[in-house]
Amino acid sequence: MDFIKKHYEKLILLLLLVIFIASMFHVLNIIKQTGEIQEHHLQIPTREADYKIQDPNDPSFNVPEILKSTSLSWVNPGPRAKGNEDHYSDLSFVFRIVRCPFCKKLIPRSYMEKQSVCPFCKNAANNGEAFAEPPDEGVLDVMIPEDILRQYQLDPNDPDVRFYDIDGDGFSNIYEYVMKTDMGDPRNHPPLWHRLRVIEVGKVSLPVKFTGIDTTDGEDDPQLWVLKFNNGDINTIGGEIELDRKYFKIEKAERKVENVNGEKKDASILFLKEVGGNLEVQMKAGETVRSFVDKAQLEDSANPGKRITVTVGEQFSLGNRLTGSESYRVKSFDTKAGSVLLENPSAAEGDPNATKDKNGTVMLVSGFGQVSPRMKVRERQQNRMGEYGPDMPYGPGGPYAPGQRRYQAPGRR
Repeated sequence: MDFIKKHYEKLILLLLLVIFIASMFHVLNIIKQTGEIQEHHLQIPTREADYKIQDPNDPSFNVPEILKSTSLSWVNPGPRAKGNEDHYSDLSFVFRIVRCPFCKKLIPRSYMEKQSVCPFCKNAANNGEAFAEPPDEGVLDVMIPEDILRQYQLDPNDPDVRFYDIDGDGFSNIYEYVMKTDMGDPRNHPPLWHRLRVIEVGKVSLPVKFTGIDTTDGEDDPQLWVLKFNNGDINTIGGEIELDRKYFKIEKAERKVENVNGEKKDASILFLKEVGGNLEVQMKAGETVRSFVDKAQLEDSANPGKRITVTVGEQFSLGNRLTGSESYRVKSFDTKAGSVLLENPSAAEGDPNATKDKNGTVMLVSGFGQVSPRMKVRERQQNRMGEYGPDMPYGPGGPYAPGQRRYQAPGRR
């Protein structure tokens, strides 16, 4: 113990010297190894593939021999449950569909062909009645002869040329060919009521809609409230508004705000009273107001988006200076079938043919229309280079708009 007490400083220095010498050897070893590092030492090792290389000449890849030696049972696509033979879906099977005129959902066309009810809404708007019969699409197989196409300066190589409307009367070339009218003469066309289809029958929606109240000028004073409508009009309490050909006075307004999915929504109500009458109406913000009597809303395919609203006994006209004008009168509605029966306004009272057109066809307008949707006019559209052609996309509003004369009929130059 006395030795350690006398020489402990030297022992500590000796230990540090040994550690220092060992560290120097370690550093020299590292420097030596660094000088020996080559490029392959720095590369990330390649992961071994999970697959094995196969021989393409292996008999297991000889498809013709396998087909000869194996009895393969190819199962055709089909329904997965009985009773669905007419409408089923498969990844490789395509079938025709239509949009239900009541719930607007896509359903197999067979429901309409067999006059069945919609599987989604059960035709709730029609009390379960069968669909109106859709127009016959057998004419889709009809082709216009090449010599006739060339007479009208049309390209026979254009597969969609039969769907054009070269005279601007609102009917496609193929429809005029089937109806035996002159596809190049806008005055020679099928009856114009063929362009109509029913949008709605019964208490139809009115175009005017109350949208809300602006209380900027005075939240506590109803007389300063600004009443807003969807057509851009504004009004105030005490003002008048026209609904379904009747005038109403705005008696009062009730300011309401509802919380819908965490957002505030204007749910104010207007209280209206007929001017010179006893009819009272309430208009809630954002909700549709319906007509007070049964009406029909019709759409003319030559003017898509424009609605014709008529009542029983009302007369209206179709056409223009190019096609000529034709007048019709509404004889009756069928709210269950969603159809409108027209008649000739010039026919004598009691005439049994008053509801028939010049071809002897009863003028019954349905939600499908007289012309199949697949036979309606297709307009050619320009590509980015300003070119037209059979390979260009089609859609409404192309270079040839309904009502514009495109070509002169043969013999009319």
